[in-house]
Amino acid sequence: MDSLEVTKLKLLTHSKNMLDAAQKKDWNRFSDLESGWMFLLQSSVKCYGDALQLTGEELIKDNQKIQACMGKEQRVLLDQLGKNTKNISSIKSYLE
Repeated sequence: MDSLEVTKLKLLTHSKNMLDAAQKKDWNRFSDLESGWMFLLQSSVKCYGDALQLTGEELIKDNQKIQACMGKEQRVLLDQLGKNTKNISSIKSYLE
């Protein structure tokens, strides 16, 4: 397997692992994977440029799915924060 094919495989594997972590809400694993992602992506594009076009399209699809997972999780956290804030406010009113 030549270097271009190995690079495509590395990019796709890394991207799919990040997507898997996001879908499973394994944010620690996602963070670990994401930390090396930009370097891998930038160095691959620098080396192979347009030869990664089709791979890039798949990476964009994965990224869109990851962003959707993150958006959903952010909405859940925001909702929980709102409920906690309301509960704290109720407790403060009760204690006053």
